[in-house]
Amino acid sequence: MSSFKSDNQLRNLNPSTSEPVSSEEVQQFDLENQLAELAVPLAQAWKDNHPEAQPASEADLDVCTLAVAIEMAIAGEAVGGPIGALIASGGGVKAASVACRRVL
Repeated sequence: MSSFKSDNQLRNLNPSTSEPVSSEEVQQFDLENQLAELAVPLAQAWKDNHPEAQPASEADLDVCTLAVAIEMAIAGEAVGGPIGALIASGGGVKAASVACRRVL
């Protein structure tokens, strides 16, 4: 028996909906994860160029996210198609944020 409060809370959770996840939602999730993975080298390059960046700094995180999101937008425009549309609709910013959080 676990003594963690979170374990007890998890046992008492009931799903709010019993609807299955659609294949479109799964595909969207996969694409977002792939974009985040593609953004990691960009975030690492930004960090390498800014060695003074602090992991706990929201300002550094914001600047990294902006820089990576811009690069993602440029790539999305060049690629076009569904990936380009996903990036243009905010997926690039989400990916940049995830990547910068990982790197910083």
